[in-house]
Amino acid sequence: MGKVTKLIGAACVVAGVAYLSKEDNREKVKRGFDKAVGAAGSWTNDPYTLHLGKPDEERDANMVDEGAMTSVQYYNELRSEASADDEI
Repeated sequence: MGKVTKLIGAACVVAGVAYLSKEDNREKVKRGFDKAVGAAGSWTNDPYTLHLGKPDEERDANMVDEGAMTSVQYYNELRSEASADDEI
């Protein structure tokens, strides 16, 4: 990264902090963010897509949890095997 890029980045951070130091500006940013999130979620009316990743039934939620834990366990096993191979 060049010196100019770092300088511009630092100036943007300082300007952002100065802008957000006022309560009114923080509220504007929060409202804008909430509006953007709401608009992003309203691009479809398909009930399947709206509830994707949010299982309603306890049994489905448990199945998702088990799948996630199985994936994490598999990843951890691969990492431990790789680190064991590196030590040899």
